[in-house]
Amino acid sequence: RGMRTMKLLWSIFTSLLLLLQKCTGDKSCEIWSSAGNVVQITSTFRVYCTFNFNCKPAMYSASGHPIPRAQSPQTYNSTTIYLDVVNMTEDRTFSCDCKDTISNTENKPDSCGLDISAGYPPDRPTNFSCVYQISETSLSSAVICSWASGRNTYIRNDSKLRVRTFTHNASGGLRSFSVSAKGSPFVRAEFAVDGSVQVISVQASVKNKLGYAETPEVNYTLRDRLMPPAPLLHQVDCSSRSCSIRVNQSVPTYHLDINYKEENEEQWRPHPKSVMGNGSVIIESLQPYRQYQFRCRSRFSTGLWSDWSRTVSRWTQEEAPAHALDVWYAVDDNVIRVCWKKLDISVAQGQILDYIITIYDQIQNKTVLPASSNEQCLPVPFCSNCHITVSARNSRGYSPPPRLVPVLNKKNVTISWRQHVTARLPREYVVEWYPKGQKRHGFQWLRMGQNSSHVVITDMKQFVCYEGAVHVFYSDNSVDRLGFTDINTEVSVPTAGPCVHERTEGTTVNVTWRELSMTERTGCITNYTIYLEQNSRLVATYNVPASQTFWVIRDLTPADYSIWMTASTAIGEGPLCQKVNFFIQRKQQLHIINYDQLYRMLILYNFTCLFVVCQILAILFYFFSFRIWVYFQYCLPEIPDPANSKWAKDCEKVKVSKLLTSTVSETEEDLVFVDIEERPPPPLLAQTSLSSDSETSTQPYRHISYIKCFSHDSDSSGHTQTSFLDYISPHMNAVKSEEEENEDLPTFFPSHSFSSDQLDFGPKLTLDAVRIDGSDFFL
Repeated sequence: RGMRTMKLLWSIFTSLLLLLQKCTGDKSCEIWSSAGNVVQITSTFRVYCTFNFNCKPAMYSASGHPIPRAQSPQTYNSTTIYLDVVNMTEDRTFSCDCKDTISNTENKPDSCGLDISAGYPPDRPTNFSCVYQISETSLSSAVICSWASGRNTYIRNDSKLRVRTFTHNASGGLRSFSVSAKGSPFVRAEFAVDGSVQVISVQASVKNKLGYAETPEVNYTLRDRLMPPAPLLHQVDCSSRSCSIRVNQSVPTYHLDINYKEENEEQWRPHPKSVMGNGSVIIESLQPYRQYQFRCRSRFSTGLWSDWSRTVSRWTQEEAPAHALDVWYAVDDNVIRVCWKKLDISVAQGQILDYIITIYDQIQNKTVLPASSNEQCLPVPFCSNCHITVSARNSRGYSPPPRLVPVLNKKNVTISWRQHVTARLPREYVVEWYPKGQKRHGFQWLRMGQNSSHVVITDMKQFVCYEGAVHVFYSDNSVDRLGFTDINTEVSVPTAGPCVHERTEGTTVNVTWRELSMTERTGCITNYTIYLEQNSRLVATYNVPASQTFWVIRDLTPADYSIWMTASTAIGEGPLCQKVNFFIQRKQQLHIINYDQLYRMLILYNFTCLFVVCQILAILFYFFSFRIWVYFQYCLPEIPDPANSKWAKDCEKVKVSKLLTSTVSETEEDLVFVDIEERPPPPLLAQTSLSSDSETSTQPYRHISYIKCFSHDSDSSGHTQTSFLDYISPHMNAVKSEEEENEDLPTFFPSHSFSSDQLDFGPKLTLDAVRIDGSDFFL
């Protein structure tokens, strides 16, 4: 029995434990964020999940939609997983769960979740201001402070206003007022103050889970911040030119500001205050039948202006139209069609009820025909010697009536048109006409309704050609145009002909003329006729369209010609202006090209060019061959002396005949050449150094004897003399090096044997041969 009792108690305990576990709901995991549950927008952080059971973990995320999406977390350790969240821009919900581990879903532990909000830290409040407003019901006052909270933080903000009051002899305690606003751009706080308070010190602050910001502390003198409540426009009564406004104020004020404007205007117009004894304000200089808007505000002698009152709209009353209608007419068969232009609202001064057409006959009997305000044309019975007036009527009267006197004759012109079936519905038609080519003078127009298809023009002048157009206006302000031309009521033969001007170019004649004047045309010109006469015989006529003012006649034979022209209308041809004579000359005979002669000239030219080229090549060849020859001459062991040439001998004969004294015979025998041997330089000269001493004392050069022999045809044959001249051998290296060092200075070779008695201007020395080592020339 005891065992049975124990088993029963154990079963009851187990059942209670399971029931308690089922009710409490065991969680399978714990979830948290590295940045908390409120993060700044664009933040990056991690979300961790630690599982309490050994299971297969899973993580989900949802943002903006109810269905969670599976994520791909990473493993932190055997019981914890994490997910990197990058650039979070909106609120998201994260959850973790075990899956596929417990087959019994009834005993499956609950999942864990975390809601994370994204937002911004608060901005510093701006546009902070406080006003001291008088209550509308009593003289108790309240201070209203407002400020701009900045950008939307997307999370809850807690705003506070801290206030400290000061009287004339004490300061009050610090008070704080809490204002809660989420996403609101403006924050407003209101608190009451005692009438003894003179100065307040206020400061606004705002904070959320991401940051904190506050304004500097500001002191206000309540007298300067005093503001009355907004006035009330109680009653507005308007006449045609003014409005009377009654203003109600709960607190008497010192200043009142009233603004008004028309309905379609943007800028408000201030009005000088004219407050009457009964509290009404009169606004004058208004226009009839206009809708105006009114508003007002008030102010004490000190302090701030109140808020604007509620805007009130009113219409001014009507007046009779002040301007006459724009009226015209058209005559069609036995009907006079009278048309007018609707008055604009600014001119109508009221709503037009209808239009009144009045016809006065010869005995001043009148017929009144009304037309609705939507009509613009009205047909009236045909009458002669009558006049018609048209007026617009509103509730206050009629417009001044314009007077029409129709001109009735049998020479009317009807302009008709037809609208295409698929074309848009027109708004109206405008027909214009004027004398051809003179749109600035005599321009006239006529406006027709949208259902019109023709117009009858009655005031066209006789013997005048007209042109014009029909303009179609649509509701979208687009316009189509169709022109017409060459219209006249009366026509006659032209009274004059065009004057011709000709210009001859070979066998072609260019003929030009000017259009006839309006009085000379006597109607519309249909065509021009040009007459060409050759040797007093008419050879051709040309019909030219009336739109042209020139004509070209080609391929005329050489002869004497005369030309004139006339203008024609539908009645007939007019007279000529004058004849113009001109002459076509014969063409000059052109030279026939002889191709055989041209061929010979080309051959001769080619041979000439070839000869010139050959001469140039020969000169170039001679020049280069000479240079090559000179080069090889330098390379030869012996170089002939140029003085032995025939030219040198002839030159010496001339010079000797001039310089020899009278004892020398004019007949010169052939020169006898003597070989001169060059001796090697002495060792002393090779060892000479270029020292400073050598500049003051010059070493004597070795003198080489030259034998200068002349044979003259004279009485005496013993004129041979020995002369000592300085000569420098090319083998003297010392002297050569000295020359290279002083090549920029003038070179003089001192000679101790130089004297005046050695000067001889006789025949020059000539050599048979000179041995020169030319190997240094090409180094």
